[in-house]
Order: sequence, then structure tokens, then C-alpha cells
Amino acid sequence: MSVPNARLSKRSYDIIVFGCTGNAGRAVAYHVIRSAATSSINVALSGRSKSKVEKVLHGIRDELGDTRAQNDANIGIVIADACDEQSMLKLAQTTKVLISCAGPYGRYGEAAVKACVTSGTHYLDITGEVSWVERMLNDYDAKAKEAGVTLLPFAGYDCVPAELGLMLVDNALKTDDDSKLAEISLYFRAKGGGLPRGTLQTMLDGFEGKTPSKKQGDVRLYPKEYKKTAKRALSLLGSLVPKWSPSLGVFTAPNFMTVVNVPVLCRAASIFGVSSNLSISDRSVVSAKPTLLNGYGLFPTLLYILALIVGCLLLAFPPFRWWLRNRLNTYSYGGNPAGKVILDVYGRSACQKSATAHCVFPGDAGIYATGLFAVGVANALLEATTTVSKYPPPPTGFRTPVAALHRCRPGLIVEHLKRLG
Repeated sequence: MSVPNARLSKRSYDIIVFGCTGNAGRAVAYHVIRSAATSSINVALSGRSKSKVEKVLHGIRDELGDTRAQNDANIGIVIADACDEQSMLKLAQTTKVLISCAGPYGRYGEAAVKACVTSGTHYLDITGEVSWVERMLNDYDAKAKEAGVTLLPFAGYDCVPAELGLMLVDNALKTDDDSKLAEISLYFRAKGGGLPRGTLQTMLDGFEGKTPSKKQGDVRLYPKEYKKTAKRALSLLGSLVPKWSPSLGVFTAPNFMTVVNVPVLCRAASIFGVSSNLSISDRSVVSAKPTLLNGYGLFPTLLYILALIVGCLLLAFPPFRWWLRNRLNTYSYGGNPAGKVILDVYGRSACQKSATAHCVFPGDAGIYATGLFAVGVANALLEATTTVSKYPPPPTGFRTPVAALHRCRPGLIVEHLKRLG
């Protein structure tokens, strides 16, 4: 278990956001500063360019227009570069919790993990790169446990909502005669979103084979007994066809984040005590309003699936990837605070008892909501690891965020997310 210590209590900052000048990093910084404005925590922003970090800070202060946000004494700037090991170590040594937003993580992520493990700093990130997290798990998990460090990857849209949905329906079923979850269906809807630049870069790296390679003896993110569960949920043939949802009364499409959500759900299920025979369905609802005219969502779903197939075929074509990389040099998507992420979850036990959860999160999925999720996790982790915490500390090593914080106190992460709106 993570043990709060005097070393952390003497550090200058409670939370630092590293990589705050990117689109998603800026959103995380926004929510950190907004959160600090109503609390007594000290926060800082970090990046390799002081002028760019200052620009982000000034922009957020102007956007918030808050007296606390205007106070430079409570919002620091720490310069660090992922390619400079000593600067990363100094960065980690000045904070209790580090949020790493510098991606793609396969290129730049290891430096922050290594610095946090070395300095005894708790860590989280907003990655969706499963292969990278598995590499870090195999290389640093034992060292982190020895150092008493909690590491929480997947703390953004990938994959807090999915893991939260699993926790909610599992808890509901356990409350009802201790029924055990055997089947879970997740339906995601997004309003007013776009693809972040970092996500597109990660996709390109994946198509070009620029992902961490496995080594002999490596363990997966989830226990081996969940391998069949993951394989069934990730079946390409089963995912690509439209599926009818009797609960929502609409045809659904594959969720392109399934490749990230499923491994995380399998890992979380093992922590929550859910059977390895769990059936997982992770789908997207693309029809704004199912009607007879659109085939109750069938026609837009077919168009969406066709677009996914065409997109994958284009990404497999090297000249298109070259063109897209060049376009990304000037591409920027700052997010949409007016957007929404809607998640409906349906759980069923082996004895056919059911539970449901309906969640609505503000903002677009990739930027605004990701920032909110990450800061909710960071604030909960900070609360759980302070020397005056009333709760059991989170387990050490690499963990999924919702499951780890639930072990500190049920409802801890939900409370912090609600405080952020």
C-alpha cells in the first residue's frame, strides 16, 4: 500500500501538470487551476518552454477571471524537458502528484514515470496507449511498489468513464443480495467533439509500428484468466456489424476506443472481484435521434462503420500518413466546453438481476472532459495520500484509477468529479 510520508508533505506543490502546452495538457491545466481556486492546494504548470507555459497560464487566468487564479504565488512554473533526465527528476521532487500530459507516450512518456518512481512521487497520465503502459508496468511496477509510489495511467477519457461504469453497476448488483456481475454493456454518445492532435499522432505511430515491443516474460495489463474475456470483446467480426440495443431502442456502432477500454476493464474487473467469464460489450451511439426514417439509427451507423473502414485503409497507405503528419504540424483542436459525453451502462448478473447507470460529463471527450477526469483523479489521489488522510492509502504500483481510488474509499472519485462539475 502507498504510505504517506514526511518527504511529500514538505514539497512545494501539491499537483504539477507536465506537458501543459498541448491541447489536452492545456485542458488539464485549466481544470487544475480552476480547482485550486476553491481550495488551499498549490499547483504548478510545467513544460520545456517557459514562454509557452507562461502563455498558457496567462490565457487560463484571463479565461477564469478569478482572484485566486490571478495569484502567481499559488500557481508556479517549473521548466522540464522529457529528454533531460535531471530536469525531470527535479520536477518530480517538487510535487506530491504529477500529471503527465506529454504524448505520444511511446515517445515521451517514460521520463515522467522514471522520475516519479525515483523521487517517490505519485503519478497519473491521460494516455490511451495500452502497449506503452504494459511496457512501463513490466519495467517499473516492482520499483514503484518498493518506493511506495502509486501510478495511475488511463486517467482521462481513456478510460475513466468505462471503468466508472463498471464500478457503478457492480456495486449496485452487490448491494442487491450480493449478486455478481456477469455481463456489462456500455453505450457512449458524444456531442460536440473532435480528434485531439495527440490522438492522431498516436494512431499514426501505431500504424507505423512505433509502439513498444514485448519482451519474453512480460505480463499483460490484465491477469491471464481474463484473456478469453478480452478476446471475445475485441473480436473484429463481432464489433464491425451494427448491433441493436433493446435498452436504448437504437442500432449501435463499434466504439473505436474499445481496444483501450477492454484491457482496462479486464484489469479493473480483477480488482473488483468480477468473474473472468465477464461478457463485455462496448458500443457507440451515432444517431442523434432514432426514427423510422433513419432505420432507428441503422443508416447513420452503417455510414459510421464505412467511415471507420475507409479511414483505416487510408492510414495503411504510407503517402496518406505522410500527408497527415504534415497536416498535424499546423493542426490544433482546443476542445469544446459546451459538448457532452453521455454514457449508459447496463449490467446483469448470472441470475439475471440487472443494474443500470446513466452518466453525463461536460465537454468534448478528448480535451475538456479528459482534463476534468484527470484532475478529478489527481485531487482524489492527493486526498488519499496526504499525511492527514482518514482513508486507507491506494495500492502502489501501476493501477487503474477508479479501482485504486475505490479501495481507499467507495465514492471518493465520484465526489471529486462532481465537485468539478
